[in-house]
Amino acid sequence: RGVAASVPDGVLLVPLAESDLRDLVDILIDNVFAHTEDGTDFEVRLASDGVRARLTVTDAGAGFLADGARAGRPGTTGLGLDIAERMALGVGGELKRGRGPRGGASVEVVVPLSS
Repeated sequence: RGVAASVPDGVLLVPLAESDLRDLVDILIDNVFAHTEDGTDFEVRLASDGVRARLTVTDAGAGFLADGARAGRPGTTGLGLDIAERMALGVGGELKRGRGPRGGASVEVVVPLSS
């Protein structure tokens, strides 16, 4: 798989425990591996607008269906993204599912920065 990553210089502090943050990132990346064909490229991007941190994972797979379920490999429950969404909501953030620039899935988690 080709992977591209973009992260800002410095540290972004968010109101998530380190283990929860690690789990959230793992869920988003595992989602790519679970729902796309072997060899599908993906990108991980972290950005900040000074108030919020925005973590986006996009892939070149089949994307999402109209009901928000993942297209591609069948047989999963969607529980991983539900857990990631609850983590984001728990700290005043959100999770957005959509279509990425290469036509595949895009999952974006936005959480406030800690002061």
